[in-house]
Amino acid sequence: MADERVQEPPRRLDEQRKPEDYRAARIGVAAGLTFVLGFLLILDAFSGEYSLSEVTLTALLATILTLLGAEALSILGKRR
Repeated sequence: MADERVQEPPRRLDEQRKPEDYRAARIGVAAGLTFVLGFLLILDAFSGEYSLSEVTLTALLATILTLLGAEALSILGKRR
């Protein structure tokens, strides 16, 4: 009975991470999507058969800007 200790349940991995731990992932995904967007724009410009739709263009741009915006807010939040 002397060895009865109350142990906390193990924390999940995502509870242990801080928001800045995702910095490289956000930047990497934004860079990858920028590369894909550039490729699609070049393909659209030089191919007569392929046409980049406004929906695809808007979705890619919105995702890239959201990821970079989250990173900018993270950087600005550290300065305060």
